[in-house]
Parts: sequence; C-alpha cells; structure tokens
Amino acid sequence: MSVISIKNLNKTYKERDIFKKLKGQKFKIGVEDVNFNIEEGEIFSIIGLNGAGKTTIMKCLLGLLDYDSGDINILGEKKLTEKIKTQIGYLPEISYYPKSIILEVLMEYYAELYGIKNKEEKIVNALEKVGLISRRKSKLEDFSKGMLQKVGIAQAILNSPKLLFLDEPMSGLDPLARFEVIKLIKELKEKGTTIILNTHILNDIETIGNRGIVVNKGKVVDSFDLNFLRKEATYTVYYKNGIEKNISKSALDSKLKELEEISDIVKEKFSLEEYFKNIVLGGEK
Repeated sequence: MSVISIKNLNKTYKERDIFKKLKGQKFKIGVEDVNFNIEEGEIFSIIGLNGAGKTTIMKCLLGLLDYDSGDINILGEKKLTEKIKTQIGYLPEISYYPKSIILEVLMEYYAELYGIKNKEEKIVNALEKVGLISRRKSKLEDFSKGMLQKVGIAQAILNSPKLLFLDEPMSGLDPLARFEVIKLIKELKEKGTTIILNTHILNDIETIGNRGIVVNKGKVVDSFDLNFLRKEATYTVYYKNGIEKNISKSALDSKLKELEEISDIVKEKFSLEEYFKNIVLGGEK
C-alpha cells in the first residue's frame, strides 16, 4: 500500500538578488514535475547532487514549504492534519538547539509537541536507542557535532513514527556511530516504519535501502529498485585503444559487434555510486 504519493509536484523560488528584482522578478526552479510513490514499510532514498532538489521535495512533503502545483497524498490524506503530523518524525539536514538546554528538557519539549502521554518511557527509549541515556542530564553545549546529530535522531523517533524523514542522518557521525544508526534504521524498518532517506553516503543506501529516485536539477531523472539493480550485472569493457566503458548486461550485446576493438570484458560487482554517476554525469547504464 502506498503511504506517500506525489503527482506533478512543482516548486519555484523567487530570486533574492535585489539588482535582479529591479530588472523584473526572477524565479529559480526548485523541483519540476516530480512523481513517485512510497510503499508501506520500505526505505525509500532520494539521491542527487547538492542543490538538486532533494530537501525541497522532503520539505514539501512535510508541509514546511508551499508548492506551486501538484498533488501530495500522505497516509491516505491530501492534507497534513494534526493527527497525521503526530505519526511523522523528521530529522532536518541541520538542527538548531539552544546550547544551554539540558537534553532531557529538550526531549520533554518535543514530547509535549507530539502530545505524548507516556513521556518518560518514550524519552528513555529514544535516548537508549541513540546511546545518549547517560547524558540525559547534560547541557547540549557539552555535546560534540556527532552527539548533537544523535539528539536530532532521538527527537525524530520519539513518537514512534509511522513515517520517518531523515535528511542526511549520517552527517558528523564517526564510523561506529554510523554503524549504530544503520542498525537502528534497520530495526525501525523491521517494525514497520516507512523511512524516507536523503543522504550523500550511497554505500549506506546500498546497505539498507529498497527503492529510490535520482534527482538532478530539480527533476527526477531515474528511479531504481536496489534488488533489481543488484541482479542486473554491470560489465567493464576494455578497448584496445585504452578506453574503458561501464555498461549494463542489457547493453552488452550491442557491444559484441565491436569485438575486434575490445581487449577484455570484466563482470563487476554492483555499485550504487557507479550507477549514480552514470545517470547524473552521463554514460551508459
């Protein structure tokens, strides 16, 4: 069952340059004609270069940005009602917290926002999951960047959300902390949480993801199913003139007619990074 459906989503931004305003209002495309569905219980990834439109899509879904046109359906509703908001968790790309606040007090504030009744139980559970339970009485001014990122993840899962939006969740985390967050995301998925993931670390998506889209210059340029891509073998074709080309199994047959020019063909292990580079930077899939 689809828990999120987007049809023909469009969002433009007004230019902020005052000199451009004098010549007439300028607009910059945020996203254009975006379409996709997200199924219940999957980890859906949005990948793209900086400024591609990933965060814009996420904020439109969350109601944090007004969009120009299109239809968004979340959990069967066309509007983000207060009831639906209580079923959503969100980790923004950059989180801002008062440095002097105590972690436990911050979590109590978020629990109030969500309308959580069993606050103590939920707070303890969330802080244990991110490894910060021993620091619940500490001020955030004493926290490292990685610890603050864990605080953001803790508040995002505080209400046991049905839908969890994670915008660059691995930012600032050391390798061990990344491993712990990946483990947590897997556990949440197994319990039925639908996760929308935006990250530059494609290896992590390869480890935990199901499906996703590639966004480039505001447009969805491809969609992918990781299970399918893993089965679809990739080959490196080495030409006698020194040129190398990465191609898919389906494209290999067309290259065999160039056999006299080929020195070797090597089957490669699937890499989401290579797939992404081929889609965004050009080349053969």
